[in-house]
Amino acid sequence: MWRHLPPGCTRLADGCRVGVLWSDEFDTFDFGERHPVRVSRFREVYDALWLHGFLDDGCATTVRPEPLSEALLRRVHSEEYLSRIREISRTGVGDVAIDTPGFRGMYEHSRTVCGATVTGVRLVHEGQFDHFFSPTGGFHHAHYHGGGGFCVFNDVAAAVYELKSLGYERVLIADFDAHHGNGTQRYFYSDPEVMQISFHEDPDFLYPHEGRIEEIGGGAGRGFNINMCLPIDTGDVAYRYAFDELVPPLVEFFRPQFVILIPGFDAHYRDPLVQLTLTTRTIRHIAEYFHHTAHRWGRGRMGVVAGGAYDRAAFRWGACVVMSVLTGRAFEPPVEEPPFDDDEETWETTRDNVEAVKTLVFGALGI
Repeated sequence: MWRHLPPGCTRLADGCRVGVLWSDEFDTFDFGERHPVRVSRFREVYDALWLHGFLDDGCATTVRPEPLSEALLRRVHSEEYLSRIREISRTGVGDVAIDTPGFRGMYEHSRTVCGATVTGVRLVHEGQFDHFFSPTGGFHHAHYHGGGGFCVFNDVAAAVYELKSLGYERVLIADFDAHHGNGTQRYFYSDPEVMQISFHEDPDFLYPHEGRIEEIGGGAGRGFNINMCLPIDTGDVAYRYAFDELVPPLVEFFRPQFVILIPGFDAHYRDPLVQLTLTTRTIRHIAEYFHHTAHRWGRGRMGVVAGGAYDRAAFRWGACVVMSVLTGRAFEPPVEEPPFDDDEETWETTRDNVEAVKTLVFGALGI
């Protein structure tokens, strides 16, 4: 039922109004020539949206982001950490973490890319758009006292705090990035007003080596933190089985007023840093479900941020697939051929993990 374009979009004939966050400053970082996050990755996605007609015929509108405010930044990160990033930014000396090199202008750049997410949240809240899409954002490894995993400031946490200040009481973080959002989990682990659903590769094999099924939230937030771990080499069919078994009952229970979606572009079989084997068919499946969800429970209020994506072609395809869902404009990526299908071992582990999540989380929530 939810696979069809839901009613409630402002422009039913053409799809929903979508704001696309863009600034040339997105590509003003410098992690070094050998780093997997390289300059022009965001520009290529933005150019692809133009190439495939999302931005040249009224399907979507480009919006320039405002930098993340200092007040919100101080709520998300400690003053000690912010001072450290300012010094790195000023001198170009020092690293955020072993995998996140410092560079001149880091403080300003990070405020811009994280500000895009909060700008999108405000515009959707104000009714200027039904949804927003940002080719950056999803910096879910950053936490209150530090960063890492290519993340400096946590824009997802900032967006949730902004939504809370605007009166939202049920915010859903739907995080399908292949790497667990360990930083974001820490902010809202005991908060029943924030449900975090994370599907990620088995943390035994992939950074940040966190996000166990047993981590279901604490105190009043018990059951609102959901971690579904996927075995290495999981493909479309087993992944979608886990999604369909777990996500709809959780969303029906929570009834989110606003959805922040990280679609999982880096779970694609072409990605060099991840050992999952999805295609954009699963990206479409995820996007369609949450598009429907946003209209059913939150009057369409949804924002999509990119998260990780380290194969440039897969990143472009995934972004255009998501924009196709949001705008109603047709897009089909080139033929995708994963290296192999789900085997019995993958299926056995996936089923076991699904049942473990149901036992722990559904039991805690009374679903």
